[in-house]
Amino acid sequence: MSKATRIAYILIDEGKKARAHFQVWWALRNIALPKYYKSMSDLAYVDFFHASNSGHCTLFMLSMAKIFDRDSRAGGVKAFKKALREEGLKKTALKLNLAFKPHFEDVKKVIAIRNKFVVHTEHDITPLQEREINGLTPNQWRALINTTCHAINEASSELGITNKIYVSDRAERATLSMLETLANGAEKQSKVNQKLSRASNAE
Repeated sequence: MSKATRIAYILIDEGKKARAHFQVWWALRNIALPKYYKSMSDLAYVDFFHASNSGHCTLFMLSMAKIFDRDSRAGGVKAFKKALREEGLKKTALKLNLAFKPHFEDVKKVIAIRNKFVVHTEHDITPLQEREINGLTPNQWRALINTTCHAINEASSELGITNKIYVSDRAERATLSMLETLANGAEKQSKVNQKLSRASNAE
């Protein structure tokens, strides 16, 4: 297996994680509310959802930071482009450059977020600086993740790789399906409890 192919598989794995964790976070923080607020606030589950919200947010940021890690030892886009050029795929490397060019400033923010909040936590960062560093909106994150995954898939195709990053919103749909099941279960249990209570009162 060539170096470029090895790095491609690393990037595919991180791309899958970035897309999945973003979709779960988005579903929990945006689409699910207010419809599933009652279920998510249930004392039996609320700690799980609090942990999930922050956890999935951190994880999609971390995966994106790993993809754009500029360390020569890391399996990031920089090393991928170098390996592609060394293996005679200069046009593929150029396509990657062109794909990320419109997102240059966003990529810089991803690295800043990684350095100051995800991997390291600087204690002297002010709230204003934090807002400036984290200055990527959910739509910007989604656009960058989509561009990144598409670019990795395209380059991987030219290496003969077929098992690539999925392009659907399946993690988002799975999250909402889980919440729907949870809400339906709570509703059924409530009806059962009401019947038991009426039966008890009738005795």
